[in-house]
Amino acid sequence: MKLSTMELLKKAKVDDSKYIHLDSDLLRKYQLALLKITDDIVEVCEEEHITYQLSGGSCLGAVRHKGFIPWDDDMDINMLGDHFDRFIAAFKKKYGDKYWIHTCHTKDYGLIVSRIRLKGSVLRIHQDVNNPEAGFFVDIFRLENTPDNPLLRRLHGTLCMGMGLCLSCRKFYQDRDTMREFGKNDKELMKSINFKVNLGRLLSFMSLTKWTELTQSCCSMSKNSHSKYLTIPAGRKHYFGELYSREGMENTVFADFEGRKWRIAKDYQGYLKKLYGDYMWIPPEEDREKHFVLEIKFPGEKSIKKGTD
Repeated sequence: MKLSTMELLKKAKVDDSKYIHLDSDLLRKYQLALLKITDDIVEVCEEEHITYQLSGGSCLGAVRHKGFIPWDDDMDINMLGDHFDRFIAAFKKKYGDKYWIHTCHTKDYGLIVSRIRLKGSVLRIHQDVNNPEAGFFVDIFRLENTPDNPLLRRLHGTLCMGMGLCLSCRKFYQDRDTMREFGKNDKELMKSINFKVNLGRLLSFMSLTKWTELTQSCCSMSKNSHSKYLTIPAGRKHYFGELYSREGMENTVFADFEGRKWRIAKDYQGYLKKLYGDYMWIPPEEDREKHFVLEIKFPGEKSIKKGTD
């Protein structure tokens, strides 16, 4: 049984009658909306000298496609953890009327990945069933300092991994009805969901928000801003699987992305190889990641749900 459900959730066997497929024109329209959100994020980063870079599939898209991976339906950014609070303050001041800003301090949010969400829009996935602020979003992952001492780094990583598991279980317990409905047609996924829900029940003595804040505090506890390595505890491969040299990640180069010049890690080759292996290989359709969307609404337009026009 896999305790990490990130990959299982993205490739789940679900009841297609309940989910919207973002493909062809609808997908492209959504991608263009994400570009505009990212334009605003990058603008603030450049103005405030905040270290950012395209991450995950967005970095892969820049390198392999000079834009979005054709079937990709999200946008990801890495940001230096030491710069994060300064970014949030500057972004809120400039664009607080335009966006919802979700961080570990947002009540019942339950993620240490932060999200910038467009007001007046809706993209409702399984994490957002009861979320009144489920707008189109760009994910922001924090690049965290690590101890240089190998033993302390091992201890820090183990603590972050343990806290991350506890947080995930606590959120699964809060969203248990939705998660069980989502995974009911996927035996492997349902086994993991039930385990996390049951463990999350034991952890419910503390609020989801408190668990989120505590987990983030553990991830950012190293204050060595010159450490040899940086890590992305919230990344798909977690603390130890996303341990990178500071020199290769803190420094950036520009890459083409949908006609823009946006930053990616200087060592983007090492970064992408660690995440994807042969990252220039095009996966077959059945192995491509996607979100399962319950509702989508573009600003000023009618909401689209499964079974509606």
